[in-house]
Amino acid sequence: MSDYFAGSGWSQTYAKKALPILVSLAESHRATTYTELANTLLGDKRYGHPVMSALGRLGRALESLNEAEPKKYGKIPPIELLVCNQRTGRPGNLGLNFLGYKKSETDKMSKALLDTIVSRAHQNIFEYPRWQHVLKAFGLEPVTLKLPAPESILPKIRELERHTTGEGEEHERLKLFLAQNPKRIGIQWKSGGDVERLLLSGDRLDISFRDDERWIAVEVKGKHSPLADLVRGIFQCVKYKVILAAHLRYEALGGKAHLQRTIPRVVLACGAPLPTELLTFAKSIDVEVRSGISVPEEFVPTRNTYLDDHVPLRAG
Repeated sequence: MSDYFAGSGWSQTYAKKALPILVSLAESHRATTYTELANTLLGDKRYGHPVMSALGRLGRALESLNEAEPKKYGKIPPIELLVCNQRTGRPGNLGLNFLGYKKSETDKMSKALLDTIVSRAHQNIFEYPRWQHVLKAFGLEPVTLKLPAPESILPKIRELERHTTGEGEEHERLKLFLAQNPKRIGIQWKSGGDVERLLLSGDRLDISFRDDERWIAVEVKGKHSPLADLVRGIFQCVKYKVILAAHLRYEALGGKAHLQRTIPRVVLACGAPLPTELLTFAKSIDVEVRSGISVPEEFVPTRNTYLDDHVPLRAG
């Protein structure tokens, strides 16, 4: 196997370590920042600037592989461009050399044009189908997580589905608390939310915050929720994103006027802390998680947040 990272040194070492992480991001259709990558690789955001040298080394290695076996890998896009400046949302102009642009050219370009170039480059990276083959060519292993196997967790989820009602007073109390205190989970809302909002799919949102411009749903899991329920909660959030978008489209085509233009937001709020591996998985599919939430002992619901068509469920 050819060593496309020939030589030794800091940049070669971390170029190899960065590629599996970037492949994982590409397959999740996500970008990152220099500081985030530095924190992942070295546990220290201060290495954000030195990481650039490793990314340059990675770019040259991909070009070498591309030149050596163009028929096998096609045109390998410069995956290192997924790492961007936190402020601009773009890689440095020097990095755009890997797209064939000289820095003297990119320095004169408008922000809008640069954004377009980077957006197109990211889309090419996301759509490239052979990243796993590229890792293998370099002798590198893909990123994996210690997640429970589907065959071990599906029976537990099936059992949870059989007991979907009566989740208990603790779960209900957390739901009511968050409906009245949305800032606790990063939702800026002047009033409280509705509990058990019925959707056209027949599903019910634990909490719904909606006005003419925004719709934010919250799926709530209690502090005693088993691992299977936390996994299920992540997938429920994925489902609700699609359902809410379809719900809004249905209303719009039916003539209901609203100003909703943004993608609905869905938050998974858990009383239980989520395992790190599960949090990493949730982030990789853009599920927003707030976990380890506790309800103050002195909390007393100040109003009935349930909708008229729902009778609150109680334990026992």
